[in-house]
Amino acid sequence: MPDKDFYPNIAIDGPAGAGKSSVTREVSRRLKLRYLDTGAMYRAITLKLLQESVDITDLDLIAKTLENTDIKLNDQEEVFLDGKPVTAEIRSSEVNRLVSPVSAIPIVRRRLVEMQQAIAKESEGIVMEGRDIASKVMPDADFKFFLDASIEERARRRRKEQLDKGIEMTEQEVIAEIKNRDIIDSGREDSPLTRVWDAVVIDTTNMAFDAVVDKIVGLVRG
Repeated sequence: MPDKDFYPNIAIDGPAGAGKSSVTREVSRRLKLRYLDTGAMYRAITLKLLQESVDITDLDLIAKTLENTDIKLNDQEEVFLDGKPVTAEIRSSEVNRLVSPVSAIPIVRRRLVEMQQAIAKESEGIVMEGRDIASKVMPDADFKFFLDASIEERARRRRKEQLDKGIEMTEQEVIAEIKNRDIIDSGREDSPLTRVWDAVVIDTTNMAFDAVVDKIVGLVRG
């Protein structure tokens, strides 16, 4: 690190399947900084709406649900929804299907952005990943990165993740899902997927995992 007392806030954005989660996790480990997967928070609220059979067009009910929802993530990357562990449940196919539409709801984004900003404020340095971290959550982050990859490579990675979890999907189904998420994430009015002008863009298509992590860590350490 440039200074032993320097605890940076690092924003890592990018589309689905670009490698954000695994890269961010390893960057935080190497730099000994807190890691926050904001996507897990959106998945948790999506699970809550599913559990309570809330229509995602019913904004009043969604607002009331948000008021009575507590989301916590610990250092072991376990996710707790209203005090109950839901780390596995938030990765279900039903949550996968609804998380992008739910994430596009302005009142959901505003509430979770507030939560994420509060977490960053209370942390002594943090590595946060998502789609609007540098543009909305931490616009003053010390370091900003945007990870990207070809649609084919992103689909290959996502399908492998799904298969590892026992979820069977064809390559065509995964590509269609990712394209749909890209359209929703980039087209939403509130905090769309954005590559800010001062972010370092890293195309991970043909890069080894360690090479991506090394590049980010090297730039942060200076």
